[in-house]
Amino acid sequence: MHKVEVSELIESDRNCVFDLLQDDQAMKYLGPRRALTDDEFEQWFFHELETPSRFAFRHIATKEFVGFCGLKEIDGELDFGYLIRSKYWGKGLAKVICNMAIEKLSPTTDFSQVKAFIASDNIVSIKVAQSLGWQLKCKTYNEFEAGYLYQIRVCRSVNGRKTVLNVV
Repeated sequence: MHKVEVSELIESDRNCVFDLLQDDQAMKYLGPRRALTDDEFEQWFFHELETPSRFAFRHIATKEFVGFCGLKEIDGELDFGYLIRSKYWGKGLAKVICNMAIEKLSPTTDFSQVKAFIASDNIVSIKVAQSLGWQLKCKTYNEFEAGYLYQIRVCRSVNGRKTVLNVV
């Protein structure tokens, strides 16, 4: 049973999202690679309320905002990523929310066109990608750091058995 559910971002999530986007450790590999300023947060939060990109996830029992996962267009490319509040780290939720987001996106998404960049120093996310069976495509660089591009493998249940759909 999942501890989280896909949800929409709502105004009452403001404090939890603020907690996430102003956490230097959580933002270490995302966006500007630092916590957002108050003004940057306000602009980001308003934009996400109006035109959401990645899915919001919340804890099923408490309804508290946990994090984001899914696709966002960055510089004309579809980027898959996730971001979880530090209070939920180490609970196996990264794998859960990635699987849930991929399952929700797979009917309408060509994952061969999706970029999944993970910084070389982001050992936890590399382990998540490996445990999900994502294929390492190549070593690469972005404007901030060296890293790896992964090909997301899409799994679907067929007659109760998980089947990997090859994405080329």
